[in-house]
Amino acid sequence: MEGSLWTNWWSDSDLVIRAVFITLISLSVGGWSVIVYKISHYRSVLKREKQVRQLLMRDEGMCASTLVELLPLQSISYPFLARYATQQHSEDRGQRKIELETRAAQFLDERRVDLENGLIVLAIIGNSAPFIGLLGTVWGIMHALQSLGGSAMLSMDMVAGPVSEALVATAVGLFAAIPAAAAYNLLVRWLRRISSMTAGNLREMCDVILFSEGGSNGRIS
Repeated sequence: MEGSLWTNWWSDSDLVIRAVFITLISLSVGGWSVIVYKISHYRSVLKREKQVRQLLMRDEGMCASTLVELLPLQSISYPFLARYATQQHSEDRGQRKIELETRAAQFLDERRVDLENGLIVLAIIGNSAPFIGLLGTVWGIMHALQSLGGSAMLSMDMVAGPVSEALVATAVGLFAAIPAAAAYNLLVRWLRRISSMTAGNLREMCDVILFSEGGSNGRIS
């Protein structure tokens, strides 16, 4: 019976319904591809930032040049330390501190934008897929009712069959939207955790840079 429902639905549907179905399947495949990639990416990013945090907390007297050699090259915060640890700077400690804090905030904003790539796809799928499926259902019901309009006698079976087949579009829309919406909320929460840990690492790196440059009180309050 289940196979006949899908077979009848596809054979009886017009181009609009088929286009809706193909669109929803494409959105579902695209959504799952983004989900798998982003989960793998975020896990690796968070793992590396934890390694950076452990290095920063291991020895507060470590100089910047030594820390650059120990940090994971693929960590988000590594380029910041590698760039500003050897940068020419003025002797004004207060100005240097402000400069590092500003650069760290800008660097974090840029990395966060990079990490957000792909999340908008999940948001679009989660918000639009149910409505696309609903469009297919409404169109299918209209198509079914028009085909039954010329019948002299209508029974429940004659109406229930086309309506149930039209509801397939809504089911496919929900099938595409629910994982995308759930994954979006999970990944946003994961992104906040990554951003928080990276911000802490950048603050510690600013302290290390100031300490390495010979300040008597390098730690940033």
